[in-house]
Amino acid sequence: MRLTQLFASLLFMVWLNASFGQGVYRVGFSSVSLEPDGQFVSLALAGYAAPWEGRFTLQWKEQGAIPSYIGIAAGENHLCYVDGHSLFRRGPTDASGWEKIGEATAIRHISAAGNTIYGLTYDGELKKGDLSKKRFRWKDIGTVDLPVSAITISGEKLYLADDEGMFRVADLRARKLQWDKASFLPLEGIVSLTGDADKLVALTRDGVLYQQGGAYQQGKWIKIGYKNGVTVSEEIKTIALAGGQFYGIDTSNILYQREHRSRGELSARALSITSGGQTVVIVGLDLTGINGTFTTMVKEELYKKRSLPPSALFINSSHTHFAPVTQRWPTWQQSNRIADSTYLYTFVREAIVKAVEESLDNAKPAELFFGRGNAELGYNRSLRDRPEIYDDAVDVLRFRYQHDQSEGYLFMAACHPVFSEASERFTLSANFPGVARKVLAEKKGITRTLFLQGTAGDVNPLDNPETITGEKLAHAVMEVLDGPMQKLSGPLTFYLDTVAIEVAMRSREQILALTGDEAINANAMLAERNHTWGEIMLDNLEKGVKQLPMPVYVHTLNIGNWKLVGFSRETTTPYGLRVKALWPDKMVSVVGYTNDVSSYLPTCLHIEKKNYEGMDSFYWYGMPDTFPLDVEERIITEIKENNR
Repeated sequence: MRLTQLFASLLFMVWLNASFGQGVYRVGFSSVSLEPDGQFVSLALAGYAAPWEGRFTLQWKEQGAIPSYIGIAAGENHLCYVDGHSLFRRGPTDASGWEKIGEATAIRHISAAGNTIYGLTYDGELKKGDLSKKRFRWKDIGTVDLPVSAITISGEKLYLADDEGMFRVADLRARKLQWDKASFLPLEGIVSLTGDADKLVALTRDGVLYQQGGAYQQGKWIKIGYKNGVTVSEEIKTIALAGGQFYGIDTSNILYQREHRSRGELSARALSITSGGQTVVIVGLDLTGINGTFTTMVKEELYKKRSLPPSALFINSSHTHFAPVTQRWPTWQQSNRIADSTYLYTFVREAIVKAVEESLDNAKPAELFFGRGNAELGYNRSLRDRPEIYDDAVDVLRFRYQHDQSEGYLFMAACHPVFSEASERFTLSANFPGVARKVLAEKKGITRTLFLQGTAGDVNPLDNPETITGEKLAHAVMEVLDGPMQKLSGPLTFYLDTVAIEVAMRSREQILALTGDEAINANAMLAERNHTWGEIMLDNLEKGVKQLPMPVYVHTLNIGNWKLVGFSRETTTPYGLRVKALWPDKMVSVVGYTNDVSSYLPTCLHIEKKNYEGMDSFYWYGMPDTFPLDVEERIITEIKENNR
């Protein structure tokens, strides 16, 4: 019996090895949402700095009128207001009416947390009450000898703001309240203040919203919304956080609930492929980009959890200009300089890890096929005199499961997801890749789709809006699927190489020359950017900060007889064309925006022209300078010598 079982096992192993040698892989797919939820009041959109006032996810949804009030506050389960005489309460989403629960003579400001409410009178008397009691009573707990414009609770602390934007804070756990100056910077013109366990949100008299709290603000107030006339036109005068929701009340006492203006399509998508004991995972993110430090953290986590080598995890960003900020832009307006730490390091990180793990767990035997089509999606926006420097390839990887013949597609093209209708520029979206995915779902009935951004650093769309580009891309993908495709077979190999490029810091004189160039700085936005860049560079000089090499990462996956090469940074077109030319007899796909998007990757053609990709973009990214003229030759030579 044992010999029979052993023989059967050997036969199975022989069949399995033969099957995989003939082109059967284990393939898994997962898609996890990157849409911000209710824990985020509003997030800055990335992609470009216009308008300089910023683009934010916030929009308001009307919830009906509320009575006239003097002070209003929100707790976990309540909205409360005082009218100078009485205190009223209702549930945060209950529009049936307000319940009077007690007296509130002379109460001017209120703030609530859980079932506890605090009130401050015109005379500076501080009171406290329990909202859970049947018979509500105020208890005197102290006095405030300060001019107060707003109060709120955040965590276990009570904050007071005066007319000049100075803050005092008291620990509510102490037996006796003691008022100290807050550790963060003042904010002038506050008319309303609200908070929850880990953040403060302030509204100023000019209608601008600011947020304070969490690691990413670093003691500063960060702008998170304003009346932009497109998505926000309401005259909000009061704000409140209740039940995990953010509310605003306008000058006509209309109550609004915050929404994130979005098409609901941002996602992290993972495709795992296994053969011969090796596994690679390709991730596509509907984000503008991520930096190498964040990618390293994600890869380390997945190595610990799943023993997945860092070089086996390939993370590509679509570069949509309509996703939340997830990378550093140190010379942009304040709200775009650094990502919301909770969104990036918790929300996005967890989504990527979940997508990868799910793709590994649901992997099943499948066949892979590769095909190439073409589509004129864009044009080389910077090398207009060299129209031949444009790659119109649309590469498609099809995976077909053996157990039910269901399919999915990974597709690639090179074009900036930058154009949209004016009204949609404040809307979260995956831009044309999202349109293409939607069309494929409608036409082919397939939702297992993943887009990778090609070497699009110098390519803009031919068409506006993005629906045209997305439809053109989807139809090009379908043409490939309807034609002959080459079946993949063979082992998996993967490599992650680093090409370190030395870039010298500019001298003090060179820095001052740029920041003082009147021709450049006639534009107020560029003047502010250059001033900020100059401050960073001069500070580095004074502190003796050594400029480290600027690495370019080249990530190579060989999946049978198909090669996928990914460059870090915003890679320009010539890199893709030249890498494909290195292996003219092989199926080679090349993408940019992989693992790290910390600057552009220009060629000598861009650098010599001193165009946006070759020079100006490096100021936006806060880099010390552009790459040396021979950067392209050095990178291509190393790729050729490595012959991955």
